[in-house]
Amino acid sequence: MTQDKNTGKGISNLLKRMWQGIVGTKKNDVTVYFISGMCYNCSVFNNLKLPRGFRKKYIEWHIPRPDESLDEYAHVMAGKIDTSRPYVLVGYSFGAVIMQEMGRFLEPVKSIIISSFKSEDEIPTLFRAVKRTNLAERVPMRVYSSTEFITNAFNRFVYNMPASELSEVMTYTDPAYIKWAVKQITEWIPGGNHKHLYHIHGTLDQIFPYEHIRNAFPVEDGDHLMVIKKADVVSSVLSGILLMKEEDE
Repeated sequence: MTQDKNTGKGISNLLKRMWQGIVGTKKNDVTVYFISGMCYNCSVFNNLKLPRGFRKKYIEWHIPRPDESLDEYAHVMAGKIDTSRPYVLVGYSFGAVIMQEMGRFLEPVKSIIISSFKSEDEIPTLFRAVKRTNLAERVPMRVYSSTEFITNAFNRFVYNMPASELSEVMTYTDPAYIKWAVKQITEWIPGGNHKHLYHIHGTLDQIFPYEHIRNAFPVEDGDHLMVIKKADVVSSVLSGILLMKEEDE
């Protein structure tokens, strides 16, 4: 996808290929691997529907070593992928960072970003500030250790949803994991030439402001939890991308 979101020509071409691919794409039970956002388990994807011929498989987080590199972590996560048959990768938020790191050494049929970033121009101002001040290291471990603090902070300042609902999906709250993940996502510099990379993004995303995002399929009024709140819309866009016939097929 090469056209800016503000130019209709690129989107029109993609939509044309998308619907042409509905009939022409071979559906041989392609596995779609999902990687969730920081702290979230993969149940956030439970309401997403895939078209016939595609099946979901979740790759859950594991607790990293404090000195584990992002590349090492991505290789461990990738060990759960059956690369002997066609597959698609879907990464949500921090999961899209891991997915893009996988793209440096894997060859998925497609890679799909949901609610994240893929270029230096899309890095949020908050992330730049955290990196510049080395805040991830300076925050006391007792803060990372407070599950209630983490969930309440996200709920109060970002999501505005019942804490009980948030706690059901925000289950990866090990302090070592949170500190490591915050450092990785705020210091990560996107790069690499990813083949067939697509991006779905909400226009009201609180973490990655939509005005900084380029080359994305927009979800109107979708916030950072649109995978849950607007699952039907996200499913429709996701299905269109999955069914799209690539020009080199």
